[in-house]
Amino acid sequence: MISNPTSKGKRTEAVILATLVGLGKSVLIPWNEERYDLALDEAGQLTRIQCKTGMLRRGYIGFKTCVADIRRPLGDGGYHGQIDAFAVYCPQNNKVYVVPIADVPAVTYAILRVEPPLNGQITGIRWAKQYEVGEFKPELADLRS
Repeated sequence: MISNPTSKGKRTEAVILATLVGLGKSVLIPWNEERYDLALDEAGQLTRIQCKTGMLRRGYIGFKTCVADIRRPLGDGGYHGQIDAFAVYCPQNNKVYVVPIADVPAVTYAILRVEPPLNGQITGIRWAKQYEVGEFKPELADLRS
């Protein structure tokens, strides 16, 4: 398969879907193109989720919080008011995180800290551990049983 942003995003969505379903969650997939990729149905309460691929670097997982491309180099304004949470899959540690949109004030990029910063800062940090929902287990996605 040729790697491009769309195929990378679809792989991330599949991993997040498999992880959430493996945890016993009821997950809905929108029929039309929406600003959200999945929706969690928890006792009739829907949570709209935008899936993102996070990259582990220098002690943090970073992920985009908007769509930026050649037509919109500064981003599209983000997802506030259109989703309820980001689900982030980090391939380097194979973990999935669900971050409420209210916890992501930045319009273009967000950081989840895995290790303490080198400058000793302790306030205003979003620790990855508090948003972790599970580790992707490929055996959950194996439908051949």
